[in-house]
Amino acid sequence: MLGFARFAMKSRLNAGVLAAGLAVLPMLYALSAALVALVALRQGATAGTRVLLAAMAGALVSWQLTGMVLPLLVLPLTAVLALAMRRFQDWSALLLFAALLGIVLAIIAQQLMGDRFVAIVSQIQAVMASDPQQMGWQVLEAIKPYAAFLVTTAEVFEALLCVVLARYWQAGLYNPGGLRAEFHRLRIGGQSLWLLLGAIIVSWWLQPAALLLLLLPLVFAGVALVHALVTRQKLGGQWLVAFYLAIILFNQFMLPLLVLVAVADGAVDFRARLAKQPDQDDK
Repeated sequence: MLGFARFAMKSRLNAGVLAAGLAVLPMLYALSAALVALVALRQGATAGTRVLLAAMAGALVSWQLTGMVLPLLVLPLTAVLALAMRRFQDWSALLLFAALLGIVLAIIAQQLMGDRFVAIVSQIQAVMASDPQQMGWQVLEAIKPYAAFLVTTAEVFEALLCVVLARYWQAGLYNPGGLRAEFHRLRIGGQSLWLLLGAIIVSWWLQPAALLLLLLPLVFAGVALVHALVTRQKLGGQWLVAFYLAIILFNQFMLPLLVLVAVADGAVDFRARLAKQPDQDDK
């Protein structure tokens, strides 16, 4: 993967052609978005915008051929988040910005295209569960008012993963080990934690669907904490494999647990306490 990124960064032409070509392929548009993010992270808004326009051209071709609109949404969102990361140089700030941006986009989408989202869910109901008494039909009926928030959450999550991949490429090419160090430091603490918790409480009463976006920073922070602890305790990569398998298989349990762990870490800073432990043992 680093060889691919190295070739793309040799020239803007390479980056633009690759971004456009990958965006045409429905299963590879995320690589195109990550490439746009890499250029934006490394070279700034002007170069990133040029590669983004090339990628959007490819996404338009894909839309005409397959009807898939997702690349047209994820590509610009990834570019915006990459530029925000270039400015903040801090994962916690980026995650909070992504959550706020996602809520704004979801509200706009709900106002402008709410009926379209309801129609899409109704089409899925007709295909998956024609009997109104079936559980699947009832679940789909329940999410109709929140469809815009669900779609936006998925887009923001995918865009964040694309930025992570771009940051991995950037670190591998120009700053070996940089992403690992950044990610291990990721923590939502201090005033940011209390503001986020306050927003979660308000959202619980006013717009429960926004919780999906507000909890994303805490989920990422929980994952970062696990990575940091596994590395510090020298537990080995098999523990991370088991961790991600647990998320996939038991996500209804693991995701709330990650949120709670991230909140606790934001309040007491587990990593700082562990860092002091060897000094205490030596006394």
